[in-house]
Amino acid sequence: MKNRLSNTRRGDSEQDPTDLDLLQDPLEFIHEDHMHMRAVCELMERISHSSLPDPVEIARLLRFLDHEIGLLIHDEDDELQGMLLVRCAPEDDIGPTLERLKAEHQTLSELCPRLRTVLTEMHDDKRAAKDDEATALRDFADRLRRHLIVENAIVLPIAKARLTGDDIVRLRSAMIRRRIEDMQV
Repeated sequence: MKNRLSNTRRGDSEQDPTDLDLLQDPLEFIHEDHMHMRAVCELMERISHSSLPDPVEIARLLRFLDHEIGLLIHDEDDELQGMLLVRCAPEDDIGPTLERLKAEHQTLSELCPRLRTVLTEMHDDKRAAKDDEATALRDFADRLRRHLIVENAIVLPIAKARLTGDDIVRLRSAMIRRRIEDMQV
């Protein structure tokens, strides 16, 4: 019996980055981060439709784009995917899915600078998104949501089944190191 719903999140999903204490179980941390990202997608859509977006909410999105999404992409691309390629059985057929996810990570990363610029201008000018900017925000949110569905439905369950205790320790260490480095910037 689960002690919480799998698609709910601890803490305030829009405001709070994922609790670093959850790094004890890095796969749970990634799952929680995905739930946070879903809430960020909702916030992004809300801002894209708002005639006067809240500057605090825009600042939250900027923090997400500046720090949070990049960390998770590196966690998954630099650590988790390699571990899965080593541990998965041929019948898992995980390679094509991981290649697709890595390409999607690249696309998401390439879209972030434009979104940062748009959100910074909206924040500084205290204005709503122009039509093309609103479309870019919504498209990014839709793309990220679809991406998270695959990661939550396929990658995380396979990772839980295939990764060893040593893999989890290495994943945790890499994720902690990456976050310490990010805090020092």
